[in-house]
Amino acid sequence: MNYPHSHANGTQDLLARITREQASIQAPTPPQPIPATAAPKKKAKSVDSEPKQKKEPNTTTIHNSDGTKSYRVQIRGRVNGKLNSLCRTFSSLTIARAWRKRTIAEIELNGFPVPEVEADVQSVAAILKARLDKDKKIERSARQCLRYLSKHPIWQAKRCSDLTASDLVDFAEAMVAEDREPQTVAGYMSLLATTLKRARKRGAPVPLQVIEDGMDILWEEDIIARSATRDRRPSLDELDRILSRSVANKRQKLPLAKLIVFAIFSTRRLGEICRLRWEDLNEVENTILVRDMKHPKKKKGNNVLVDLPAEAMRIIQSMPRDSEFIFPFNPRSVGKAWRRHRDVLDILDLRFHDLRHEGISRLFEIGEHDYFVRKISGHGPGGCVARYAHVRNKGDKFENWSWIDRVTGAITS
Repeated sequence: MNYPHSHANGTQDLLARITREQASIQAPTPPQPIPATAAPKKKAKSVDSEPKQKKEPNTTTIHNSDGTKSYRVQIRGRVNGKLNSLCRTFSSLTIARAWRKRTIAEIELNGFPVPEVEADVQSVAAILKARLDKDKKIERSARQCLRYLSKHPIWQAKRCSDLTASDLVDFAEAMVAEDREPQTVAGYMSLLATTLKRARKRGAPVPLQVIEDGMDILWEEDIIARSATRDRRPSLDELDRILSRSVANKRQKLPLAKLIVFAIFSTRRLGEICRLRWEDLNEVENTILVRDMKHPKKKKGNNVLVDLPAEAMRIIQSMPRDSEFIFPFNPRSVGKAWRRHRDVLDILDLRFHDLRHEGISRLFEIGEHDYFVRKISGHGPGGCVARYAHVRNKGDKFENWSWIDRVTGAITS
């Protein structure tokens, strides 16, 4: 039997129990509000501060004492293994950038330049001294000229990069004013010009056009001149006096008389005579090889085979074979002995080289053709031998000349 009120009570009890159970569960703690923290303060932007600039390559900013700025640009590079630099300072960054950009472009196109500071310190005198020190093949007379030029105050003060055509002309005129012959001055100026051109090929900042213009002016205005043709020939009396005095000098070790007679008949220069070697002599064909014969362009290695006249061969065969050289003497000593005897005898304006002129003239006077003369003298075709071909005298003035026998020992008095 069901009781309606009992059912209602049961429902109420269940609801009460559920309510108690829910009440027994502790409610979660409500979230507590997070206290607000102070936001980081932004740094106040200074009115005077500048925006940070991008670093400029090859450029250093310099803060000057007066509050201004300068910009130094430095570009480094190697020239012949040596580190060099180009450096400029500008008051404007824009100008510094433009110079840097232009300079780098020029270096890429032409290579790193030699610094102007290094080039400007090189004087003309320094170039002349450098050749004196380095060129070991330069001859004695040229060395004396270079030494004179290198010590001259004008060239010690003149930088080679500042050289002008007027400098060359003024110097040459000053030398002429000091009573030097135009031919002598021409030798100095030609050597100076050649040395400067030589230095330019080795990197010196020498203005080539200036040198050429200056030398052209000197030639055109006759400030300098080429050597005049020399026609001095010894007379038989002059030769007899020099030879007699030479033989009478018992203290003299040099066979000067023999060298004089050989120079006439062989037509050889003094330096060539003292370089003749036994190994280069061909006694069957009467020829000998003349080593390093003088040549306007070939200073070394111009070896020429020449014919020996009978008189010259006789003198060679009279020499002792106790050296590799036929005439083993210093040409400077021979020249000094020649001048000493000539000056004591008051024989004026006669040089040892005039004996070669005498010998070549004699060959034409006895009727030899220029082809055969050149085979003896060593001249090339069309060379200077042509000026000897118009001799006026005919015949052999040395016919029956006793000195050939005397110097070869055929006669002793």
